[in-house]
Amino acid sequence: MAFRSEGDAKAWERGRGGYPGAIVPVEVLGKLSRDWYGGRLDDAWRPYSATAKQGLLQDAGLRGAFWKLV
Repeated sequence: MAFRSEGDAKAWERGRGGYPGAIVPVEVLGKLSRDWYGGRLDDAWRPYSATAKQGLLQDAGLRGAFWKLV
């Protein structure tokens, strides 16, 4: 879901009994998506390992238990 502000996201969460998730700025999502999907159409592309995916999340600043894959 996309929201205009963190306050709007929190208000949406409160209105639904508190959704356990994360609020991520669109700039961070942009970086993650460029890194995650970049080169996907190249013939040489291969799926990332779970460890490599964890590294992409960390490189985007997404750390902590919520973002733990491995």
